[in-house]
Amino acid sequence: MRRQLLLGGALALLVVLPLSIKALRTSEQKAVEVATVGKRAITPSILASGILAFGSQVTLVSEVLARVGDVLVTEGSSVRRGQVLLRLESESLHAEIAQLTAARRQAELAVDRQRIRLEAAVSKLKRNEELHRHGMVDSLRFDDLASEVHLAEVELRNSQEAVRQSSALLAQAQLRLTKTEVRAPIDGIVTTISIKRGETAVPSAMSIAGGSLMVVADTRQLYAEIQVDESDIARVTAEHEATIVPVAFPDRLLKGKVETIALTPRQAPGQSRTYPVRIRLDPVPDLKFHPGMSARADIATAATAQRLAVPLQAIQYEGPSGASKANVFVVENSTVRKRVIEPGISDDSYLEVIKGLNADDVVVVGPAKTLRFLREGERVQPRPGAQKTAALGGPSTGEASR
Repeated sequence: MRRQLLLGGALALLVVLPLSIKALRTSEQKAVEVATVGKRAITPSILASGILAFGSQVTLVSEVLARVGDVLVTEGSSVRRGQVLLRLESESLHAEIAQLTAARRQAELAVDRQRIRLEAAVSKLKRNEELHRHGMVDSLRFDDLASEVHLAEVELRNSQEAVRQSSALLAQAQLRLTKTEVRAPIDGIVTTISIKRGETAVPSAMSIAGGSLMVVADTRQLYAEIQVDESDIARVTAEHEATIVPVAFPDRLLKGKVETIALTPRQAPGQSRTYPVRIRLDPVPDLKFHPGMSARADIATAATAQRLAVPLQAIQYEGPSGASKANVFVVENSTVRKRVIEPGISDDSYLEVIKGLNADDVVVVGPAKTLRFLREGERVQPRPGAQKTAALGGPSTGEASR
């Protein structure tokens, strides 16, 4: 009898214990962080990277082959348009000009000589013309005199062409002489000097020694030259606002607007296509600017608007890729209920909710581990001081989800 009672008690314990554990688990409240759904200013945007640049930058190269005589500026010097920055040695060009000047004078003397010959030939032909009519000069002699006039005319024209040729060669040499003085093409600052006194300047568009003399930049206007991926370029238009963060100054936020968008893409080997976008930066008087600095750009793709939104941490996705549904856990009477939502645009912190939630709904936002294993109907307890409101805080920017 006693044995039967023990067996019955054991069986009852096996039945009651799981039910009791389940009941205890059901009544257990998980500590969670929550946020109240509300309206928030959302600015959809795209992220891209690039470099900082001056508004106008000119690389000066030599147009004549000559040795550098004087460098009249230093890096950082302010210059005005037309100011002489560098002089090349010009002795050989002066000698060439003297030679060509003498050659032109000789050609002019040849013209004078041929003109005199022509006048003499014409006068002789006229005297013999009357004699030819009276039969005193035979036709063969008269034809020879006429031919001498024509030849004299040709020789005169030839000498005149020689003068023009000499003048052209002299003008070219004089032009080359002016190019021995390298002048500033714009107002600005000398940012780079690539050659020293005594080195040879080489007229070349290639990156060889002596090919580049110096760089002058207009520093009054600053730009960011950003490379935008081809999948995002359709959402970027002129006058879109942008925030630029230089890598060298991560605590400085530079503001600007999109000015130009390239029509053709660029593609480096092994990389995707990108489109250069030029962003005009607002004046920043105390920025230590260096062209070529790497920078990160956040380009707004739509105007900021107040929209019903939830924190991104609250969103969970279920279903196959491409057809997944977004859902959140809503807290009702200390119990969580799963809600499927229709998402809209987003920034880097919040997601717009088109359908599925109402203002003042309370959603679970964390902790992430708890949220990951949370199930429908479980009881929760917001952690003291952890409640957040989606409507608080200023607008932020980030990658748009749509």
